[in-house]
Amino acid sequence: MFLNPLGLLALFGVPAVVALHLFRRRFQRRRVSALFLWEARSTTSLSGRRRERLLRSPSFWSELLLALLLGLAFAGPRACGTLEARHLVVVLDGSASMAAGAGTEGTEGTASPIEEALAELRTRIDELPSGSRVTVVESGVLPRIAIGPAAFPAEAGARLTELRPSAGRHDLGPAVALALEVAGEGAVTLYTDRFTPEAFPESVGVVALGSPRENLAIVRALRSLAEESTQGDEEVLLTIANLSGRRRTTYVLLSGEAGPLAREELVLDPGERVHLRFELPPETAEVVARLEADAFPLDDEVLLLPTPRRELALAAQLAEGEAVFLGLERAGGEPLGRWRRLVPRSRSATAEEAHLLVAHEEGGGPETWCLLLQAPGTERADLFGGFLLERRHPLLEGVELDGVVWSASTEARLPGLPLLSAGELPLLTEERRGARRLFHLNVDWSRSSLQTSADWPILLDNLARLRRDELDGPRSTNLALGETLHFQAREPATYRLSGPGKTRELRAQGALAVEGLDEVGRYRLEREGVQVTEIAVHFGDDAESDLRGASRGERPSAVELAEEESGSSWVVLLLGTLALAALLLDWWFLRARPARDWIPLPTRKAS
Repeated sequence: MFLNPLGLLALFGVPAVVALHLFRRRFQRRRVSALFLWEARSTTSLSGRRRERLLRSPSFWSELLLALLLGLAFAGPRACGTLEARHLVVVLDGSASMAAGAGTEGTEGTASPIEEALAELRTRIDELPSGSRVTVVESGVLPRIAIGPAAFPAEAGARLTELRPSAGRHDLGPAVALALEVAGEGAVTLYTDRFTPEAFPESVGVVALGSPRENLAIVRALRSLAEESTQGDEEVLLTIANLSGRRRTTYVLLSGEAGPLAREELVLDPGERVHLRFELPPETAEVVARLEADAFPLDDEVLLLPTPRRELALAAQLAEGEAVFLGLERAGGEPLGRWRRLVPRSRSATAEEAHLLVAHEEGGGPETWCLLLQAPGTERADLFGGFLLERRHPLLEGVELDGVVWSASTEARLPGLPLLSAGELPLLTEERRGARRLFHLNVDWSRSSLQTSADWPILLDNLARLRRDELDGPRSTNLALGETLHFQAREPATYRLSGPGKTRELRAQGALAVEGLDEVGRYRLEREGVQVTEIAVHFGDDAESDLRGASRGERPSAVELAEEESGSSWVVLLLGTLALAALLLDWWFLRARPARDWIPLPTRKAS
């Protein structure tokens, strides 16, 4: 049986070798003075291109055997009884719930779905015929080929231990589509923990190995500056959920490097969530919040690092009493006291060193952001609604302007892109100049109610948050799984991000944004070999922590595994080895050597 029958055409080389020996080339006639000078030749071919007696020399038989062996090897012979090689294509659900531990009472077994899936997958790999291939696609926000493509079974089996599902809830569709593309028209097998065969084509076999489990989880964790603190003290906010069908009792333990900080007992009804707040002492380093261990330990512990201390410098260049009128400070109080209380981690500064300046005219340093209050003109328009807001801009997040009276100059020409307008009249625009941003505000404060509305402090807080995000350093040191790491910098640099199980080299022209932090743990960011920050990633995915919907089931694929063109079989390797031996023999027979025999030339009798 041959894998490539057309390769048998190479056997035409056998008669070609015979023909070359039957029809040897014709020699050119040359006149010489004596024949005895040429008597060292053992044989002499007759002149002319005509068939002669076949010289069955060892070289001839070597060349004939070489042509025969190569012709058979090109045809790809296979040993009798050998199974056809297959391509096993598998999609492994990369959701963290696949690693949920021991089952609850009444569930089938205590092994996690990933343990069962890898055990079954290892068995299938061991049963594959010789020459088969294996491809494993791991699902995630961005699916990836974890093993392969088309890896050897031995390699695939050795790498199964590297698969550690830890992603949050995501769509399995992109991973299945990638696997179908790799498999061609062959079968694909999906290992997951929720049996939903109707969501996938019939060519996809679904093996669900999940079991419903009860779970208590920390579904949200936040560390920030305490709102009422003037000393920069921090607080920890936690949300605990009972994702089970019965009442549960547990405790939350908050610990620092020096030992326990707080402990709270909880009694939660089915589906209940409780929000907890813990104040931290000043200068507290990293904090760990823990629940009692259960079947899903990934959401039972949260590491929280200190909040980045990026202090914001605020300044104002206004007329006397105007800062009080705008609510930036109290009469007789400290400069910009009310604004600073609104913006944590802030201080008063001069205009030249300020990060954020409120003024009537442009000022400050080359990187100072300005909120410029336009002088009212002689012609004004009083507006009571109908405002057009650019909702996608973060400056206007939460701004509604309901019930606000806005008086604006109709003569003002505001540069930049409009963010807020009334008809064709711009009220707020943004102008960018390199690292600077200028926000132009067209409002007559003496006739407007903006400064007394709830939207004014929201606008000021949004502006301060935007400016802080542009300061050097990380925006946040505590991220939920799947969130993007933002590190602000001005100069181009090379970064090294090391985390659980892997290290990444990064290059940024300024600000750095890193996606794909798909494992829980501590990450270290270095710039030019120097550590600049640490990041803690916690789970924080309540949909994935809910294990009540896990289920078991199996639906086989409607098609067979794709056939794989296997590499050279042992028969082909044997033929190739023998062909090489025949080639070496031919070389040995034809190599130059001294003449061994003297054969006298035939003499012609005189007539």
